[in-house]
Amino acid sequence: MFRKLSPTPEVLTLGALLTCSVMSLIFINSLVAKPKALFGQSLSAISPSAFPMIVLTLLALMCIAALFLLRSDLAETPTKGLYRDEWIRAGIFFGIMILYSLTMQSFGFLISTAISLILISLQMGARSPIQIGLVSLVGPVALYLSATRLLAVSLPELNVIELFYAKLF
Repeated sequence: MFRKLSPTPEVLTLGALLTCSVMSLIFINSLVAKPKALFGQSLSAISPSAFPMIVLTLLALMCIAALFLLRSDLAETPTKGLYRDEWIRAGIFFGIMILYSLTMQSFGFLISTAISLILISLQMGARSPIQIGLVSLVGPVALYLSATRLLAVSLPELNVIELFYAKLF
C-alpha cells in the first residue's frame, strides 16, 4: 500500500517547499512588515500577515498531500532524475522568477506579473496569442482586484494604474 520515498527531484522539491512554508509560518511576524498606522489606528482592515498565512498554509497542505500521494500507490513512480533539457527549463523558469522579483517594485504588480506570465506561457509551449493574452491579463487583474479590494492587501503598483482603479471603483 505504501512505498518508501526515494530522494527524487519531486520528493526533494516537495520537502524543501514544505520546510520553507512551515518555517515561514513560524516566523511570519519577522517576515511581514508592521501595518501603517494613522493616529494610532491601522489603515488596513485585516492584518498584513493574513494573506501570506493563508497562502503558506495552503502550500504546506498541498505539499503534504503530494508527498502522501507519491508514497501511496495512487500516483505513478517519479522519474529518477532530470535530463539536461529539464535542467535548462528549470534554470529559465528560475530566471523568469528573478526578473519578476526585480521588476515588481519599478513596473508594479500588474505589468511585472503580465510579463512573467507571458514568458512562462511561452516557455511551457503555449502558442495561442488569445490564450496567452487571457492568462497574462485576466489573471493578474482579477488577483489584483481581489487582493486589494477584498483582502485590503497593498500591492506595489504604478500611480497611473492605482488612480485608474480608484476612479473605476
